[in-house]
Amino acid sequence: MNTTWHYNQKLRYFLLLMVILTPLCWLGISNHGFWGTDEPRVAEIGREMALTGNLAVPTLNQKPFLEQPPLYYAALAATFKIFGVSDRVARVPSALFAMGGAIALFFLGTMLFGPRAGFLSAFVMATSFEYFQVGHWVLVDSALTCFVVWAMTFFMAGYSSEEGRKKLLYYSLLYLSCTLAFYSKGFVGVAIPGLGIAAFLVFERNLKEILRMYIWLGFLIFVALVSPWFLALWHQGGAEHLRVVLVENHLNRFIRPGALGHTQPFYFYLSDFPPGFLPWIILILPVLYRSFSGVKELPATSGRGLLFAKCWFFCGFIFLSLASGKRLLYTLPLFAPLSMLTAFCIDFISTSTTVRKVEKFFMWVLGLFPLAVGVAAAPLYIHFAEEGIPGASHGVPATIIVLSVVAVMPSLLALWFLLRGKVKGFWVTNGLTIFALLVLVLTALVPMVDQYRSVAPFCEQVKAVIGKERPLYAYQADESLRGAIPFYTGRFVEEIDSLERVKEILRKGDQVFFVERDRGGALERELLSTGKLSVVVRRDMDHLRSLLLLTNR
Repeated sequence: MNTTWHYNQKLRYFLLLMVILTPLCWLGISNHGFWGTDEPRVAEIGREMALTGNLAVPTLNQKPFLEQPPLYYAALAATFKIFGVSDRVARVPSALFAMGGAIALFFLGTMLFGPRAGFLSAFVMATSFEYFQVGHWVLVDSALTCFVVWAMTFFMAGYSSEEGRKKLLYYSLLYLSCTLAFYSKGFVGVAIPGLGIAAFLVFERNLKEILRMYIWLGFLIFVALVSPWFLALWHQGGAEHLRVVLVENHLNRFIRPGALGHTQPFYFYLSDFPPGFLPWIILILPVLYRSFSGVKELPATSGRGLLFAKCWFFCGFIFLSLASGKRLLYTLPLFAPLSMLTAFCIDFISTSTTVRKVEKFFMWVLGLFPLAVGVAAAPLYIHFAEEGIPGASHGVPATIIVLSVVAVMPSLLALWFLLRGKVKGFWVTNGLTIFALLVLVLTALVPMVDQYRSVAPFCEQVKAVIGKERPLYAYQADESLRGAIPFYTGRFVEEIDSLERVKEILRKGDQVFFVERDRGGALERELLSTGKLSVVVRRDMDHLRSLLLLTNR
């Protein structure tokens, strides 16, 4: 009877999770163009893979691009083959991977802490700012995170199993997931699970489990699945391709400062990680207290779960902090263990007869957060309108009013529950408020912001001006420009890096066009210094960056 009840409870929470994840992951993936520097590059690599059918060597503007292995690009290529090439469908793989990662965390959290904590774990991760954002961007990190979470889920399933066949099955799936994580972003997909699992076994004082993990099988699975890619790299580019993949994009990225950019100090994530985990980072002190010393007489599985999550998070955090290159999105695989610790804390507080004053203080702060967002929404919009930001106009439209109401009213109700000591009512209402805010952002605010963040309008203007036959050059083009122009115009650009080469082209007298992604006007001044070029199309992306099309006639 107890087993049936547990299964029904697990099923109810899983169905509830799917009801929440479906709009959270899929709304807003097709209502805006590419933003930032990464999306155009990644999408164009996927488009070129769909054109060439070469799954081994990703290319950008017809040149090999070997920063990451090809799995995510292959998923993009398959999406374009099925649905056609468009920025409206380019985010489908990210949505799938984001949803898959949350589902994996549900099963892991349920296995360790029970169905309610499993649901809360997935909900916390899915609604944390950076995970939510990456799930709606064209980025390989969504795939990496998905397979890392599945790997850790299969490890714990194998570790908890006493039956030999089940151990073999789960550990085989662990090694398969690690291999897919490698194919998503390289050896970091193996290092993060490996370090977390190793630390967990050390603290569990159960190193004998290593002998039962079929390490030899993991080695065979990895070699069997990865060798064809390395052989294809060797066949198409020789030792140079292997050097770029193994030395430049793995070894140097980790140990050599400045090798591939994004160089940051060791303590970088201490300041940059917290904003990415908003709003749940607000609870970090109660979460750490409950995770380390605040809970007595835990069931064996819950105590093991806390240890596992802590080993996963802190080992991964230290490992990524040691690398020379750092970006917030690199920490995405660590959102899962911190979400589990947060969910455990929330679940524990919800079922406690008394709530400590310190915990109640942080609950008040968490409850006030969406209230502050709602109150600030209208003034911020008016400020944008006064600054003349495209897409904004004087006055507050209905979408901003709705945003404020959706944030303010449920927040006040959640705070009322907290004031009356109804803790469960607070958590439910606060969670619904955060969910509603994110859905409204996807459906209402994102299209408005798209009017000045998207690179699509500029590319469409370029396509209309230059036609099909005239030469198109890119001056000192970064990866974003080399991705955006081919993706939206269907034309590859010839890359020009020196001003002397520009002058040589201009001396021929034919009409030519140059595109550039400028920062602070430096590149524009260089081209205009030739005395033969003028700006035809300009699109300011922010106060520093601009996209420009120039011609000599």
